[in-house]
Amino acid sequence: MRRITLIAVGAGIAVALVGCPPAETRSASVYEPVENALLNAGFEEGEFSPTGTPDHWTSSAYDPSAEFFWSDQIAFKGALSAGISAPTPNDASWLQTVNLDPGANYLLSGWIKTENVAHNEGVDAGANLNLFGTFNRTRGVFGTSDWTYAGMPFNSGESGEVTISARVGFFAGTTTGTAWFDDLQVTPIYAEDPHPRWRILALIFDTTDFTYVDGSAVTHHVVAAMTEEELAETAAVVETFVLQDIPALNSGNMIPILTVEIPEDPLTQLSPFGDKWWPSPADTEPYLDPAFDSVIVLWDPRATDLDTGERINLNNAAGLTLNMGTGQAYTSIIVDAAVTYNHRNVFKHEWGHCILDYFEAAGASPEPTVTNHATPGQYIHWPTGEEYVWVDETNDNPIPNSIYNNESGFTHDYYSGTTATPGEPDRRLGITPAAWAIGGPVTRPFRKIQTPAEWLDTIRTLLDESAEIGELVQANALYAQVDGAARMVERGNLRPVANKIAMLEKHVERLVEQGKLSQVQADAIQFAVAGLTDSLSLP
Repeated sequence: MRRITLIAVGAGIAVALVGCPPAETRSASVYEPVENALLNAGFEEGEFSPTGTPDHWTSSAYDPSAEFFWSDQIAFKGALSAGISAPTPNDASWLQTVNLDPGANYLLSGWIKTENVAHNEGVDAGANLNLFGTFNRTRGVFGTSDWTYAGMPFNSGESGEVTISARVGFFAGTTTGTAWFDDLQVTPIYAEDPHPRWRILALIFDTTDFTYVDGSAVTHHVVAAMTEEELAETAAVVETFVLQDIPALNSGNMIPILTVEIPEDPLTQLSPFGDKWWPSPADTEPYLDPAFDSVIVLWDPRATDLDTGERINLNNAAGLTLNMGTGQAYTSIIVDAAVTYNHRNVFKHEWGHCILDYFEAAGASPEPTVTNHATPGQYIHWPTGEEYVWVDETNDNPIPNSIYNNESGFTHDYYSGTTATPGEPDRRLGITPAAWAIGGPVTRPFRKIQTPAEWLDTIRTLLDESAEIGELVQANALYAQVDGAARMVERGNLRPVANKIAMLEKHVERLVEQGKLSQVQADAIQFAVAGLTDSLSLP
């Protein structure tokens, strides 16, 4: 079986905390608005001129050669964006200081477009978003790229005052090139772990080999097979959906890790659905790894009868989703949705079914649960009260995260808890940030009670995964500190463990400063370290 694991690093995503026992599902009862703490976050306000300054923003540069501009030619959302051009190596920022709730978790996110942004042999930051005056930043965007999502979780600290920076370059990482910034957000995260996430498994069955008996008692042996090009395109579409569409949700409380598997064996079992067939969980059970929160099965129904040569389409729906309660979410999608439909709507719609089912079963989403088989006028956008305009997204007419669109789209909105009914326009429905905060069926993000030994295993796993994806170098000293603490725990000598933890935390910070460990991975490790610290005080 071919397997590849992909992490949405462009969205500032950490590796998952693994080795934790499942915790009981808890209800989420907070359905308050998710307000953007930034003012003029889309750079639309102010007396416009190309060399002017948008309201509420200031600029700063290491070298005065930096060019700050306000563009009415390029925008991700609305009519305007803010940009920086560095013709010579520079570290330049658009800045805004905000006052947040002290000691709270937030998500900084936004969109970056680049032209000829260079790499740097030192701190390779490119164009990024960051907390100015700290080492906390998103992964850089380089080269010439279209609008790219960037985001990172952070804690507001003791005072709650932070300065948000849209930046070209970084400390010890001056760079050249041009970047545009738009639709920046600073929104609260409702989970204790600042990296809520789901682990998603995409099973791509590139071959179907199925035998069935029809209503006339005639046996049919049918086969279907994707071409290599179709297989590659299917993998690319599911990667785009999981790693771009899902992280762009404005709640900031859904972060995915995608694993794509291509079984060597054909799909040989299907279950009846009406007068056709589909791959149910019982049919794919040998491949349903319980370590994943969600499984997306992609399969080929375009079959040929080996006896008659007749072409037979085995499916009567582009996708089917089974309500799995609070268990592993499950959906199936035909290959046509990836290679011929020219959009990702089936992925958005079907995965929407399975997550709505999960959060309803978990008692975490507001009632009534949103149905994504919506009709015109059934829902409105919260809080504007606008009805949804039913525009179908295609690759030639992209509508971010939407099947139906006014500003952001119905699919995006019920994923983000920003739908309502005309009768109760002020009441949020869908998957609210508080609902996302309970996490998936397996990798629930809120802190779990573990022993010190279990937390050390979690830290070790995080180090392994960080190194595997190239986000950690020179890790020997970190492993040595973890192993030393583990030996103390085995001997029941817990008091010196606190000193080892302090050394580990300082080492992690130093590696981030040196550009040898990404801030995102460091945050995940520090979260596990905090859990270890807490566990030392338990009876």
